[in-house]
Amino acid sequence: MSEKNNRYIDPLTDFGFKHFFGSELNKEILLKFLNAVFEEKKEIVEVIFVPVEINRDKEQAKDVLSDLLCKEKNGKQFTVLIRRIEKESFRESSRKFMARFFKEAEAPDQKSPSAVKEHYLLGLIDFSFGDCEDMYYREISFAKTDLRRNPAGKLGFKFLEIPEFHKSAKALETDMDKWFYLLKHLRHLNQIPKKFQDESFRKIFEAAEVSALTAEQQAVYAADLKKRKHIFKIYDPDQAANEALQREMDEGNLDEESKAYFLEVFRMGYETGFEEGMLEIANEIGSVF
Repeated sequence: MSEKNNRYIDPLTDFGFKHFFGSELNKEILLKFLNAVFEEKKEIVEVIFVPVEINRDKEQAKDVLSDLLCKEKNGKQFTVLIRRIEKESFRESSRKFMARFFKEAEAPDQKSPSAVKEHYLLGLIDFSFGDCEDMYYREISFAKTDLRRNPAGKLGFKFLEIPEFHKSAKALETDMDKWFYLLKHLRHLNQIPKKFQDESFRKIFEAAEVSALTAEQQAVYAADLKKRKHIFKIYDPDQAANEALQREMDEGNLDEESKAYFLEVFRMGYETGFEEGMLEIANEIGSVF
């Protein structure tokens, strides 16, 4: 089945993401997605879409997919910014999100650190970091980071590294697994798999029917599909290591005996590079405010 004739909407196109996660009509689906991602650590019962102009300047607004105020069953509120993040914009996206948190924490109406709402960036990653095999979900917080305002427990990142999810439909166990599977494979399906037969997931498939869109919506979606070939750029760590090795060899910095050691050290760097990079961004932002 060609992309053009697929039965279900691709949730990672601009149209698809807004359809599922930025629409009042499909707010029930959004609630199910958020509760799956937070894995019962929070029981979200209500979601409010925050108008872009309240929290963003015009430049930032172009990047926002869904800006949410979430309410838990216990009455607590927190903020979630959902984005589809591409390789070229990963660092800048994280930087802007942290800058927003510190800016709000410094606002005159924040009487104490406890008054600051929790902020989460939920990023759908369309490339592979390449540092860990089968590492498809990353959760990062700064509870141990000693910044000037010590945002312990108030700032968090959840990254869904979709290209690294390799479970088959039969191997899916949790709702989180099922969402990963849908994000990666929904556009290729032509029927509902057995693992998705419960009513709540069937509603997702009903909302995803391309045939149910208006003619105008289908035209917009078709235009988005043309961009689809640029999504999921896989970052190959072996290729990166070999390219770096070749540069060092060309510049005369390595001899034949050093090649194996260089490749080993280069690949090991990925294991710590990701979180250290996030801490670096946090400290850069913390020094500004």
